[in-house]
Amino acid sequence: MGVNILKKMSLDTIGIGASLLCAVHCALLPLLLTVLPLMGSHVLENEQLEYALLSFSFGIGCWSLGRGYFRQHRRITPLLIFTAGFALLLGGHFGFAGGCWEPVIIFAGAAGVTGAHILNLQRCRQCNMRAGGGNATTPTINAEQAG
Repeated sequence: MGVNILKKMSLDTIGIGASLLCAVHCALLPLLLTVLPLMGSHVLENEQLEYALLSFSFGIGCWSLGRGYFRQHRRITPLLIFTAGFALLLGGHFGFAGGCWEPVIIFAGAAGVTGAHILNLQRCRQCNMRAGGGNATTPTINAEQAG
């Protein structure tokens, strides 16, 4: 049963999940920082966890969106949104660390990365529907679908 679920999950679905996990982690961190030390837990404040989440999100995003672009839809928009979103994530973690804008910038970055995965998934499905369920290596794009 577990193998069937993994076959049905796409890289975009995993990327969306990773982005949402990152967003939840970043949103809960300020709220839980006051409570967790009282319980003796510093798990959410772990710098290695931050790097691991960012690396995982970046790796899945590059792989998923790269596959979507090169193998199916040839649309640059999801890649641009992912790049902008990930740049915001990095800026929020390293450029504005500790500032009042940090959570806002990190949330915007996570939303951009998630949006890029959703858009990539939609574009891939459009290509699959046009090709009758198979991979479309050279999709036809009309003016309505450009974007």
